Amino acid sequence: MRIAIIFSTFLLFTSALYAESNNKIEQLIQKKLPQATVAVLVKDLKSNEVVYSRNAEKLLAPASSMKLLTAAAALYQLSPGYKFETRLMSKGDDVYIVFNGSPSLTSNDLTLLLAKLPKNIKGDLIVDVSHFKPPYYPSGTSFDDLGWYYAAPDTAAILDENAVAFKFISAKELGKPVQIKSQSPNNPIHIINEVRSVSAQTEKNHCNMNIDVLTGNTLKLYGCLTQYKDPLLMKLAIPEPVGRAKELIRDYLKQKHIILKGHIITGKVPADAKTISRLESPGLTQLVTHMLLESDNLYANSLTKELGYRVTGEGSYKQGVFAIKQILSKNTQVDVNKISVYDGVGTRYNLVTAEQMVNLLTDLYQNEELRSILLNALPQSGSTGSLKARMNKTVLNQLVYAKTGTLHDVSSLSGFLIRPGKNPLAFSIIINGVDKPIAVAKALEEEILLAVYGE
Repeated sequence: MRIAIIFSTFLLFTSALYAESNNKIEQLIQKKLPQATVAVLVKDLKSNEVVYSRNAEKLLAPASSMKLLTAAAALYQLSPGYKFETRLMSKGDDVYIVFNGSPSLTSNDLTLLLAKLPKNIKGDLIVDVSHFKPPYYPSGTSFDDLGWYYAAPDTAAILDENAVAFKFISAKELGKPVQIKSQSPNNPIHIINEVRSVSAQTEKNHCNMNIDVLTGNTLKLYGCLTQYKDPLLMKLAIPEPVGRAKELIRDYLKQKHIILKGHIITGKVPADAKTISRLESPGLTQLVTHMLLESDNLYANSLTKELGYRVTGEGSYKQGVFAIKQILSKNTQVDVNKISVYDGVGTRYNLVTAEQMVNLLTDLYQNEELRSILLNALPQSGSTGSLKARMNKTVLNQLVYAKTGTLHDVSSLSGFLIRPGKNPLAFSIIINGVDKPIAVAKALEEEILLAVYGE
């Protein structure tokens, strides 16, 4: 009887704490973002008890938190040590360079592969990029993202993430042209520069910098950019990566005095071609870690297409999405009929629920191998990735492992809260319709987690 009374008292005390925490979270939401749609689900990973739930079944845009689904599908389908291969092959008089979508391949890596070329090529040098099919942008890519590094085209030929860094140097006088200088010795991008330096107020209210993608690896930049004291370093996407790969190959042949009787063309390697040399990417665990820490869209796109190729035989976005849904249906509690998956990066076309995100996180945590990989791959509060500068001055410092997501009016945070001496929690916070600076939504996410931590 005494034990029953003590247990009942404990339950009442716990329920009171939860109620207090829930009320606090609701007050925070109403104070910070009353007009936004805020979905939250927090679950105890040991007891499976729901700690807090709000709009958990509502479909919302998750932004880059979508990469959690891509990472999970890749880890379930492929081995942690899975690697992309780039090959140098030959048949008869022809030599083939076979690109297979390795997102980490660099121009220096390509040079290592080309070092195995014969000194005299009697036929053609054929670049095979057939592993990935067009289109080379997810269908939900915003027009105003084109030209920026985070919307680099995802062809099978990827070198230096298909982007080039440029230094933007403000004019000393307002209204004068901005200087744009490439930071790469092998820059393939031709810039048409019509950007002017303006005050911060002018950029805020009257203009911005725009990019038009033109043919022949040409970008037209026009509009305005706030006048800064120090140069800004920004990356721009290479519009035609295959053309750039051919240029690098052509330059290498000239530099090394390699005789090519034929031409550098695109084509498909025959099934009976012989391998001369090959390069391997880092293992899948490292690729997933980079993708999640840096929120790298190109890596996510490549993994999506690669999953499509491995599951259906076609490396396209459509087949990649099919593969992701099939893999998650087979291996997790995620109900793919209750979410809308259009790509692996998190464009605005995608819709998920906080409930399904937590279902995924729960399954990943319960798998010891995947849990270890994920806790090392996810940004850690106050320590790594997109959470490096967040929560570092709170009790949540180094306790939150989560994927962030950001669009113009969207913010999300989904992952784990590892509490010392308490049960670990899986959580998903998705905020849409943010009508204030996005930093307000980020702060709200942290305050929700602080309220949960203190329950």
